[in-house]
Amino acid sequence: MSQKDKSSVGHVEDIEAVETGQMKKHEATKVMGTVKLTEDSIIYIPTPTADPQALMGQQAIQVCLTTVWVLFAGPIAEAITPEWWYGLGAVLAGALFVGTFFLLPETKYERSLSAYQEESSSGDEVLTEGFDDNKPNHTEVVPCTERLELDFVNYSPRTFKSDLRLWNGKPEWFKVWEVLKQTAELLLFPNVLWALLLNGLVIGVNVAIGTTYSTIISAAPYNWPNSSASYINCGQIVVAIVALPLLGHSSDWLVKFRAKRNNGLHEPETRLIPLILPAAIGTFTSSLYGEGGAHPYDYHWFVYAWAVAAYYFCFVGVNIVTITYLLDSYPARAGPLLVIVCAFRGIISFGTSYGTAPFIELHGYDGTFNTFAALTGFLSLVGIPIFIWGKRIRAFTGRFAKDKTN
Repeated sequence: MSQKDKSSVGHVEDIEAVETGQMKKHEATKVMGTVKLTEDSIIYIPTPTADPQALMGQQAIQVCLTTVWVLFAGPIAEAITPEWWYGLGAVLAGALFVGTFFLLPETKYERSLSAYQEESSSGDEVLTEGFDDNKPNHTEVVPCTERLELDFVNYSPRTFKSDLRLWNGKPEWFKVWEVLKQTAELLLFPNVLWALLLNGLVIGVNVAIGTTYSTIISAAPYNWPNSSASYINCGQIVVAIVALPLLGHSSDWLVKFRAKRNNGLHEPETRLIPLILPAAIGTFTSSLYGEGGAHPYDYHWFVYAWAVAAYYFCFVGVNIVTITYLLDSYPARAGPLLVIVCAFRGIISFGTSYGTAPFIELHGYDGTFNTFAALTGFLSLVGIPIFIWGKRIRAFTGRFAKDKTN
């Protein structure tokens, strides 16, 4: 069997059966999220949404734009009054909402599991026959390993007018109930629940730092004017330009490196390894910020500049790592997973940040942010058993993360 023939097969079992020339009846790879890397055509991301480099690039641009906006918040608010500052924000939000209609096309199309590098939608049972160059060897649909040519015979070309459609094909309103049901089911998966709790915590702590640093640096011994306090956010631009792209590239390198050592198989748990750096930085930074807030005469103002940038790196790193891990693990549930990670975490973060002020009054900055540091470290360490037993978790939970039609 040639290397080209090997690289076109989606699962390791198929390759082994073809090489031995034996009749072999087996089930397709049962562990959702485990995919085969093909030679000269690296396929390591089941869904386009899970590409860490793309997400990091998007985050880098977003952070730069947001930071520039925040950097000048102080002088702008002083010039136009805080009321008009929020009014300006409302106008810009409204303009973006209108722009979304024209610039954001609908991307929902009917896709089989093979499009996610998963099992064929025709069934789980696959019959593999002895290898013969002149006839097919198994009935399984080969996973997508390269971009197909656009079919302009059966489909009309994409235009600006077609991008304005609210949906593609016939709308499936029953999917609303399905998404809610699937979201509730996914919340019972231990790895999904862990990702939700960690995301909710880090965004809450990030908000807590962002809402308290100005109180510290505008008081003695720093005495920064209120119009200048926002300049301390400039470190986030460095995070966006340097740290985030490095995190994305390291994730892709690890995926390819570990897959080569695992007979070409990519396991989603590899995505969790880059979590080590943002988790460690976030734990240290939260504690340092608390100590600086409690003892301002003992620390330089750069402590707070570091905290604003470093814990933001922790938040974005956790966000990207957990999203790519979950989308790799359950590709057929991308929508509900994004609802859980990107929406439900707001409930947890609200509770965390809302209670910050009374927590500081009772226990001080050091007690509050040392608690946040302990929680960041603890929830990050829970990722270790998720990494070790993640495949078993996926083997059990994956059966509940597929549509009946698949």
